[in-house]
Amino acid sequence: MANGKRTSSGEARIILEAVRFAASANVGAFHQLVARETDLLQLELVLRILLTYLPESTAPHLYLDLLQQLANRAVHLPPQPSSSSVQPGNTLSDHDAQHQVRQLHLLPLAEEQDLRAGCTNQISLFLIHRARKIDVETGSIPEVQQLLEPFLDRDPYLRTWMISNILPLRRLDYDYYPHIDDPYTLEAFERLEGRPAVDSLLARSARAGTDEPNQSVRDLRGIVGPWVYGEKSRKRRKTHHDRRRSSMTTPSTNERSAESDEKGRQSAWSDVNEWIVDLALREFATAADVVEHWDGPNDVDYDGFGDDEELDHDIHGLLVQRYAQAGLATIYVAGSTSTSTIERAYSILKKVARLQGLHEPQEFEKFQNVYTSTLSKDYLDQLSEIHLLHNALLRPENPLTFPENPSLAFASLVLRSCSLLQKLGYSRAYRATAKLAAFGKREEHIEELHKTLQKVPVRTRDNGSWAEVRQQILWLRDWRYESSGQGASDGETLLGVFCRIGRVDVEVELLKALLRASCYTVAVHVYCTQDQHPIPEDMVEKTVLNVAMAFYDGASNGNRTRGGIRKASEILAAFHSHFPESNSFSEANALIVATHSMSFYSLTLQHGVPFQPVNIRASKDPLSLIGRILEQNPRSYTKLDDMIEIGQSLVRAGLEPNEITGGSPTGKSQTVDRSQHQDYNLLESSRRITSMAIEASLSEGDFDTAYSYIINRLSPPATGPSKDQSPPQHRPDSGTKDDVSWRSAYLAGRATPAKSSPSHSSVRRLEQRLELLSLALILAPPSELAEILQVWRAVEGDLTNLLARETAEEDRWNSKGDGSKPSAGSSNLPGGFVPSTADTDQVANRKPRRQSRATAAAANEEAPMGLFDVARGAAQAFSKNAFPLRSAASATKSPAEGVSKARPLSMSSDSGSDGKGERVRKRDMVANAVTGGLASGIGWMIGAPAPPKS
Repeated sequence: MANGKRTSSGEARIILEAVRFAASANVGAFHQLVARETDLLQLELVLRILLTYLPESTAPHLYLDLLQQLANRAVHLPPQPSSSSVQPGNTLSDHDAQHQVRQLHLLPLAEEQDLRAGCTNQISLFLIHRARKIDVETGSIPEVQQLLEPFLDRDPYLRTWMISNILPLRRLDYDYYPHIDDPYTLEAFERLEGRPAVDSLLARSARAGTDEPNQSVRDLRGIVGPWVYGEKSRKRRKTHHDRRRSSMTTPSTNERSAESDEKGRQSAWSDVNEWIVDLALREFATAADVVEHWDGPNDVDYDGFGDDEELDHDIHGLLVQRYAQAGLATIYVAGSTSTSTIERAYSILKKVARLQGLHEPQEFEKFQNVYTSTLSKDYLDQLSEIHLLHNALLRPENPLTFPENPSLAFASLVLRSCSLLQKLGYSRAYRATAKLAAFGKREEHIEELHKTLQKVPVRTRDNGSWAEVRQQILWLRDWRYESSGQGASDGETLLGVFCRIGRVDVEVELLKALLRASCYTVAVHVYCTQDQHPIPEDMVEKTVLNVAMAFYDGASNGNRTRGGIRKASEILAAFHSHFPESNSFSEANALIVATHSMSFYSLTLQHGVPFQPVNIRASKDPLSLIGRILEQNPRSYTKLDDMIEIGQSLVRAGLEPNEITGGSPTGKSQTVDRSQHQDYNLLESSRRITSMAIEASLSEGDFDTAYSYIINRLSPPATGPSKDQSPPQHRPDSGTKDDVSWRSAYLAGRATPAKSSPSHSSVRRLEQRLELLSLALILAPPSELAEILQVWRAVEGDLTNLLARETAEEDRWNSKGDGSKPSAGSSNLPGGFVPSTADTDQVANRKPRRQSRATAAAANEEAPMGLFDVARGAAQAFSKNAFPLRSAASATKSPAEGVSKARPLSMSSDSGSDGKGERVRKRDMVANAVTGGLASGIGWMIGAPAPPKS
């Protein structure tokens, strides 16, 4: 035999006969033989013969009766004895029989893993070994279960092995997933342990793809739960080898063994908890189904073969607590932000509260701020950002997931915050919201508040909804906030999604959001008309202006009926009545007026960039944009009043003086009243815009319009100051020089028109140019006089030459009209008149009918008394009384004085003053030139001789 024990020839034949009956599956004969030879065929020998030679295909019910009798140590003859009997000596010799017995090599009952687990019952060892052989040969787990069931109550180890191996394996391969192509073997199933085992056992529920919602729950209850039941035996197998290596057993060995068993069971359930949390990370809906419909270690289906009564009550409570913590941890790893996810998470909170007997959270619709009372400062001080890490969620010391009232209260508040944010249009995951509320910095809170408010107008437009939105935002800032306006009292720790932001700052952001959403009624009511203003009035004014200017800067068109300009105009109109004395509102309105007027003209900036309203506020010199309008819009200079109105609106918009006039006020202007200073800026802007229009008209060849603008709009009240007046270019109230007027006059004076207008002669055009240059000489600073004089002399020379040519031409024409001296007694024309000698002398002695105005003026001053002198005196008196320009010009010491005392008549037509500061009319200035011609004409008519030239 396998153990090498020597037997007699008779015993050998009996053993061989038993082997023959077992090998042929003749269970009845084998049973009869064992009953007759009880002394020889002992229990171990019989079990080893059956284990070694009985075919695995033999139905278990054929030899169950024999096994039960062997277990009871009382083997009886079967009711129907077999016809086979032992015939000693008939077949084999004694030597051969003994030799064959020694060659049997019977299998041992116990395998190594069972010995390590501490199993000593021979029937249990046989059954377990037999079950493994049946699975290898036939793979019929139901037959194995049929073999083991009658003996489960005899040995706890056998029952545990049956529950933790055969039961889950049968359900896995036969009951739940019968069509799976890769079924487990019993040997492979027994080797499963730890987290990989949990993943493997539950992997089929994920691959099955059925629509059954509780499939994972079924597998946990019917497969994983029974498998975890045998974790104690698996842990014992691992530690058995270490115990045997010890030479002696200490008194505390058994205690450590029991402690190890309990830790093994806890470790297995911890692996299940980790699987649930990882499942929530991938498929939160499935994990929520598991937590809602499975009660954890309390909810295991052992199919009536056993229960978990052997666990200590404290250990059992600890396992349930760890499972509840896993359920709470699933909320933190949920990645979805949908409404269904929030609702399922809330159901998990209720389930955790029921498992642990805690206060169950209320529904969102009936939510009250009772939870905040449980969030003490001590609890909040325990929280750390490390507790949100994935591998820290299941630690027992984690205050965020440990199932107790504060953690449930915190989770409820975070879930409600997620729900409100989702309704506002800004969805956030639970973990991110919890992190923001508990550990977020002020900058993060401000950024998230901005994102939230940016999403709100997409869904909320009416005023009533915005009133509710405001209450929700204030609650998100302070979880203790109530609709009545009550919040955390002084000294209390503020907790909320936006708790790092001050109340006033949140109200400011809400006001901005209301204005962006065009909900002006709510904004005005909350921040202007109600008794208690959430924020100060000056801050409301500043916020309203900032939002309006933000829309202004973002506008692409300056028309106030479209886009951002319309929005800005509406905002200012809604609040203007509440800030009637605000200079800032007036400036903003003036800016919108100017922008609206500019929108009717085409304007392109450098590099082809189209004009936008923000360019006005960004420009260092906004008035220069008007110059671009004049350049890019033909004949726009004719709309001077419109341009001046735009410029004055820009001044009223509060632009700095140096942006308008090109210099900053100095001296007395620093102390003048604001209105006076603005009046001066308005005047200067008008003059500058007029200068731009003059330049534009000259560039388009319209000299007449430029001349008109200079004479009527830019000329000072008098060409020369009186004794108590300062020069016009140095104003005592501005500290700046008048560079606009003289430069415009000089620019127009030196301009050479390509073609004169039909209504003006070349002489008149030169006279106008001399008039403008004379004005430039009066107004220009001394440093510029030389250049102006040079141009003035050139124009004067052109005028003199032109007048000389006209005089010569007139003389030739007159000569033709008067005719030459005819011959005696004849006439060039029929019936011609032959003058007498006296008439001829009179003609020879008188001056030409027309002379140059310069010569006539000189003759007018020095002619002898007589009728001619009377006419000249009358003309001079008339010019002094009716045309005061000459008297003013003669009394003024012009910078050009000394060049020539006898200036051409064009210089005498310069604008002057009558002593009262009134400007001379254009026709009066023109009349001065005509007066000189009148005087010379009268002298010619009366035949007065010309005075000699001095």
